[in-house]
Amino acid sequence: MGKKVLRLFLETMLRALVIILAIGIVIMGALLIKTLVKNNSLKDSKKTTNGKEIVTEAGDENDPTFKNGDGENSGSDDSDESGSVASTDAKILVINATGTSGVAGAWKTALEGKGYTSVEVGTYTQSAIATSKVCVSGSYDGADLAAELTSPEMSTVDSVSASDCDVSIDGYDIIVIIGTSEQLEGHVFVQVAHTKNRYCHRSVTVPVFCFRCT
Repeated sequence: MGKKVLRLFLETMLRALVIILAIGIVIMGALLIKTLVKNNSLKDSKKTTNGKEIVTEAGDENDPTFKNGDGENSGSDDSDESGSVASTDAKILVINATGTSGVAGAWKTALEGKGYTSVEVGTYTQSAIATSKVCVSGSYDGADLAAELTSPEMSTVDSVSASDCDVSIDGYDIIVIIGTSEQLEGHVFVQVAHTKNRYCHRSVTVPVFCFRCT
């Protein structure tokens, strides 16, 4: 009788151990699958920025590849790598402060050839200045325009008085004042004296601008 009870007890314990082991295996398998899925999700969310990997969540606005509802990047493409805003679409006024006519017009042509779409010209009404100036508004820093000149002074459009120019200075994003020390590649500016029945001319390779006919 005692042996039967012992056998029954052992069989019951063995079955219980088998059941517990099976349950443990199922739980461990579920945890392993969950871990693998989580790791795969993290790998899919890794983005590379400037050679460094960062982990972001879907829809994170801090992700440089984040796109808004229109499918566009949330960041602006108008800035270059240094953060400077390109001035190509800015409204620009070029003021000739050299005392030699034709300089502003030549710079207008040169800038338009480099992609600046809205360039107007004017003449400085004060005494000629030596160093050029780039005067900017809050929308643009004028760094790309300044790079076209020889170490210009940087200022704001508010520093330019309406009496400094023979045209209205209102509404311009950037005002460029060309000084006498400024050089424009391929151009030599001189004042050509007029005589009766004789007119100044422009060379094909070196334009010559007369203050009376340009």
